[in-house]
Amino acid sequence: MSHLYIWQSVPVNKSSRPILVENEYSIYVKDGVGIYQGKLKIAKHQNGRVYLTNKRVIYIDTIDRNRAIAVSLKDVARAEYVERFLRSSPKVKVYLKVEDESTSVAGSSAASPQNLLASLPIDKTVDWICVICSFNNHISTKTNLDVNFPKCTSCGIPPSRNHIEQVIKNAYTQQEPAAETHTSQSNDQCPKCTFINHPSMKYCEICGTELPTIPLALSRKIQDMENLSTPNLRANNPLGLILEDKEEYTNGRPYIKISFRKGGELGFYEHIVQEIDKIKWELLESRGGIGGEATRIQKKEQEVPKVKTGGIHSLERIGQLQRKQNEIILTQSLEDLEQLMFKAQDLIKLSSSFGSLVQRRKNTPSATIPPLVISRNSSLFHQELARHISEYLLNSELTKITSMISIPDLFASYNRFRILNQGFGTELISTQELNKSLELLDKLELPIKMTTFQSGLQVVTQRSHELQDLHVKIMEHLIEEENNFKYQKYLCQFLADSDDYTRDKYKVFHGNTIAEIAEHFGWSHSVCIEEMTRCMEEQLVVFDKHILGTFFFVNQFDAKLAAKLRDEEDIRSSAEKDALEQQKSISTSLKTRFDAEQNLIAVQSHQFGALQPSVDMIDSTVQTPPSDTLGQLAGLKFT
Repeated sequence: MSHLYIWQSVPVNKSSRPILVENEYSIYVKDGVGIYQGKLKIAKHQNGRVYLTNKRVIYIDTIDRNRAIAVSLKDVARAEYVERFLRSSPKVKVYLKVEDESTSVAGSSAASPQNLLASLPIDKTVDWICVICSFNNHISTKTNLDVNFPKCTSCGIPPSRNHIEQVIKNAYTQQEPAAETHTSQSNDQCPKCTFINHPSMKYCEICGTELPTIPLALSRKIQDMENLSTPNLRANNPLGLILEDKEEYTNGRPYIKISFRKGGELGFYEHIVQEIDKIKWELLESRGGIGGEATRIQKKEQEVPKVKTGGIHSLERIGQLQRKQNEIILTQSLEDLEQLMFKAQDLIKLSSSFGSLVQRRKNTPSATIPPLVISRNSSLFHQELARHISEYLLNSELTKITSMISIPDLFASYNRFRILNQGFGTELISTQELNKSLELLDKLELPIKMTTFQSGLQVVTQRSHELQDLHVKIMEHLIEEENNFKYQKYLCQFLADSDDYTRDKYKVFHGNTIAEIAEHFGWSHSVCIEEMTRCMEEQLVVFDKHILGTFFFVNQFDAKLAAKLRDEEDIRSSAEKDALEQQKSISTSLKTRFDAEQNLIAVQSHQFGALQPSVDMIDSTVQTPPSDTLGQLAGLKFT
């Protein structure tokens, strides 16, 4: 049976970093690795990077990022370190969890417990009693003893293998007679305490023992029918991975190997062992196998044996033991340093928890970018930093095709993002680290690039960004601003909606300033000056400099550029038409409102611009009789 089905495809962003799932974070990163399936290499997966997260082992190929694959840590049983041998690189062997395939009893002459497990038609839970504390434990008949050997839930001491094999063998041998004498005992009666349970119960309500359900022969027939009718939904190789030869494993136990050709195998091995143990511990807690106050057993320190003999052999032995002791001390020192770094991460998380009290974070796309978790001493640091910067810019600063950001602004913005994303205790990057990472943009083929202007100003833009297209965007913006100015000028005249401020504002078009252009395109002041200088050198724009500032216009001295502006009469007629439409809509809405309020008014069709006959206010005055209420106020004096 092939075990290539454990590999899953991984989505990768434009910066060639894996897209992590919810509550997933990166732990370890290393380049120069290759992937093996058993003893054989996986083709086209021998030069890439490995990402270890708290949920997956992810491989991203250096040549083609679409070849990214991953295996879930929930499918991993344990890890093993394989040292370097001659020309063979050091490797980390990761053993997989597998389900035993059902085989026929008649086809196997061996009566080993593993064959008996495979021949059982259904998964059944049997009991075994601990010889130390006499606690009644449970084990499934489908348990693989080579991978998951049971331990006592109460005292934690594992039983002997012969004892477990005998329990499973007895469960198998007692299953056939139980099926034949099934009619003599009710299926609802517990085989241990003889309590008669409800027919819908699967376990005894008194002692918790699994209850028999249906006869063995019938269960086999049902399972055979299900196997014939239900297709195998899980393909053996869904990603189409190619091996050098037929899939082969040592001792028939499936595993994968990760070959480290540039070092880093020890760090990866230590981290993956910790994550596997962490997942097993969480699984035990979820199943209720351990209490809330349980703690892991720490390994005791080994004492260095003393040499009591004499002679040259004893001197050599003492030197060997001293070197061994020095090795243990150095290893423990590194472990203490690693624990200190873990505590530092806890302090960073604690400080970041107070960030919401100091400043409430906004819900921006940059908040969804996973943090950069990699040591500065790693050879991959600058490459991962370049990918992280690219991911940050594409989600925040360089969202438009015309967006640009200068190196000083990027330095300040990215460090500010690191503090908001990882907490106040985050170490900021230096200018040297930033420059070295930006030099790798072309080598890593990231979707951003660095551009240098004639004045020496360096900016970061999208790789699809072209200066010629950018000048066209600037021209279109200036033309749109001037056309909009003329339109608003005529519209205010037709609506008679003008005062001294409006008349002064729309007297003449003043152009656009550097600040207005920079705000429209999202540039800094220095970047906008560089772009407008280039446009002036190409004679696309002109400027007017006076006491109020410098204003930029389209170069109307060029006939081709002047022709791109709308005609004055066209703008005037368009404004007049829109003004009439606005007045008509206002009159219609007023008429509808008065009709709804049932006011008696005479609404006639009105010709805008036509003179209406004047009405003498004296003739239209209506004589009203004096009110009786006012007569009652006679003789009152008001102070």
